[in-house]
Amino acid sequence: MTRNLLFISLLFFAASALADANDGEYLGFKLGDRYSAPPGAVARSHITGALVYVVDAHKRHQHIGSLSIYVSPKSSIIGSVFGEWYFTNERSAQDFMDRYMDNLEKQYSHWKHKRSRWHRKRAPLTNGDYQLWTDLEQKPPIVDHWPSSKKFRVSVALVFAPESAERSEWMATIKNELNDLQARR
Repeated sequence: MTRNLLFISLLFFAASALADANDGEYLGFKLGDRYSAPPGAVARSHITGALVYVVDAHKRHQHIGSLSIYVSPKSSIIGSVFGEWYFTNERSAQDFMDRYMDNLEKQYSHWKHKRSRWHRKRAPLTNGDYQLWTDLEQKPPIVDHWPSSKKFRVSVALVFAPESAERSEWMATIKNELNDLQARR
């Protein structure tokens, strides 16, 4: 138990040293910046129309299982950053998620909990244009992307807050870029 707490503390403080969510940064990426995909990078489409790039997490952060960024399809403007950790059982995943969120609440004590229909267990933290949230899920029987043999995943995300102007602008950019791409076909 003590070793797990130490690991989680080191993990959290290492991640927070990489970026500050107050400035829209998380795990080395900043919301609103343009992402330059490396040569040969392949993105998958998200239901929103955004493209999802899985970034080599080990180059950016040694303790993370997977790192995904969501970008607009043409201009590659970053709208979401997801850090993902994988676990063999639900209890260890839940413990990790609870401790990670506790640390976020301490570090961002001025952020407010904002209830959401998508986050039933623990409300995300919101501050102005940004929102931090955690999620735990079990691997579904059919899934497009699950880069681990472990059954449970904890996601920690920094996104534009749903009611923010930045979120509306990013979603409008996605829609406009998709329309433009379809018109060129």
